[in-house]
Amino acid sequence: MFNLVRSGLNFNLTKLARAQEQVATGKRILKPSDDALGTSVGLAVRRQKGGVEAYRSAINTARPILATASSQLQEGSSMMTEARALIIQGMNGTLSPGDREALADQLDLLRESLLEVANSRSGERFLFSGTDTSSAPFQETSDGRVEYTGNQSNQSILIGRGVELEVNLPGDEIFGRNEYSGVTFAGITGVKAGLSANSGSGYADLYVRHDSTTGSPGSGIALAGGGESDTIIGSHTVTVDAAAGTVTLGSGPPVAIPSTLPSSLEVKDADGSSVFLDFSAWDGTGSTFTLTGSGSISFNGSSYQSISLTETDLELVDDSRGMVLHVDTTGITRAAPELVSFSGSANIFDTMKGVADDLRNDLGFTTSESLTRIKVRLAEFDRNQANLLIGMGKLGARTTRLDTTESRLGDLSVHLDALISNSEDADLSTVVLDMSRAEQTLQLAQATGTRLISRTLLDFLR
Repeated sequence: MFNLVRSGLNFNLTKLARAQEQVATGKRILKPSDDALGTSVGLAVRRQKGGVEAYRSAINTARPILATASSQLQEGSSMMTEARALIIQGMNGTLSPGDREALADQLDLLRESLLEVANSRSGERFLFSGTDTSSAPFQETSDGRVEYTGNQSNQSILIGRGVELEVNLPGDEIFGRNEYSGVTFAGITGVKAGLSANSGSGYADLYVRHDSTTGSPGSGIALAGGGESDTIIGSHTVTVDAAAGTVTLGSGPPVAIPSTLPSSLEVKDADGSSVFLDFSAWDGTGSTFTLTGSGSISFNGSSYQSISLTETDLELVDDSRGMVLHVDTTGITRAAPELVSFSGSANIFDTMKGVADDLRNDLGFTTSESLTRIKVRLAEFDRNQANLLIGMGKLGARTTRLDTTESRLGDLSVHLDALISNSEDADLSTVVLDMSRAEQTLQLAQATGTRLISRTLLDFLR
């Protein structure tokens, strides 16, 4: 009888203790043996929730990177808009050299600021260097050009099972995307593209040099300085109009012959080429004669090849920059530096520097020739500006996707918490009722047990 009472008391005490633990912890399953199936379900859901939280953590890590990159590109876009306005202003043919110099200085400052944007960081990570985030992606070379030293790889994060999202853009895709479409010349010398494919990027100067001028002017007219300062290439006709007192080169404007006969009078053709004539011994008669200029051409400014004016596919090489250019020399009429643009391959920094140099016009071009060079660069500027805007759009779309995915994962996390709660948490109202019942049952069992085993020595002496 004692054993039965003790067993009943222990059973009811155990039920009361379990009910009290559930009330205290709010958990229905306190150890796997409480509910093996519920424990299995809870573990599976917890594993899934752990994966969801890992994705959310990756998203929270990537969000500041995207936000900073987007902010920097917005600032860069504002700079480029300002720079373009300066370029358009500089193409006004009525500006003075001092005005153009001031515009060039402003462009230089904007270029420096834009380079800082391209090399911006988030913490210790460079934003636009691909996966090589430890070093600045854009470096300025000794000759003033800017080169991209990062890589073309993308940093990605997992935002779902088997789903990756790129959180950066390599800098060359934004500030110097290579979309090569061919070679463009400024059109100053008359050189044209050859027949074969070319290799290079950015900008280069093609140097057409005048070597000598030959011809017999007559009427006491001679070549000033032996033609050393002339810039004509090929044959050009000179017409001396004695009645009008003018001299004309080709289809250029007539130049008045001063009454005091000059020893060096510059006469220009419509293509910009010129000859210098010595009229000090002129006999006053009119004449027409042909002068022929010979020259040579170079792609690196040091190694020249003679121009025969018959080559349609002359190969020129600049080993220092790894460039190969094929040109048609049949239309060359003038000696001058010729701007060559490997269209679709120049970065924004070299473009802005080139415009600033053209505005300063250290090479001595006419206003119209400088504007022609700027127009070539403006096309590259617009292309780079469009690429930056595309980059802003891509980063914006990725930010939106991050926000959408994070919201979805947050909802999923709440749902998984509910599943875990349904599996492991106790129903407090039911548990409290069970605890009250267990307490009452224990008290009843204790009272009953007391009556059943209340024996004394007198009970055994009867």
